Amino acid sequence: MSLPDDIAFSLHPRCPVCRKGRLFKPWSISVVDKCAECGANLGAHDVGDGASVFLIFLLGATLVPSAWFFDKAFSPPLWVHAILWTVVGLCIIALVLPAVKAYIILLEFRHRK
Repeated sequence: MSLPDDIAFSLHPRCPVCRKGRLFKPWSISVVDKCAECGANLGAHDVGDGASVFLIFLLGATLVPSAWFFDKAFSPPLWVHAILWTVVGLCIIALVLPAVKAYIILLEFRHRK
């Protein structure tokens, strides 16, 4: 598989075997135990804190410089920073965490022995 296929898989997470069944439980990032379509055992995949650690580095590398540039450009009060960067950080987490977790599961499935 190519990197664009892997990214497409991560953005629309499905079973890594059949690519049809759901990977996560509804409204959650918990992996389903078995694929509803092909019956593959997906519950055995344990990504641990890998996705969270990656996201911490991503947020640290993007939000801190963004907040600094925003402060230098506009000099808003501290409460604006608190609200703005909390909302931006939570939105990034909500959008990126499931994709990163799905990608790690795909890599685990592809490279397991």
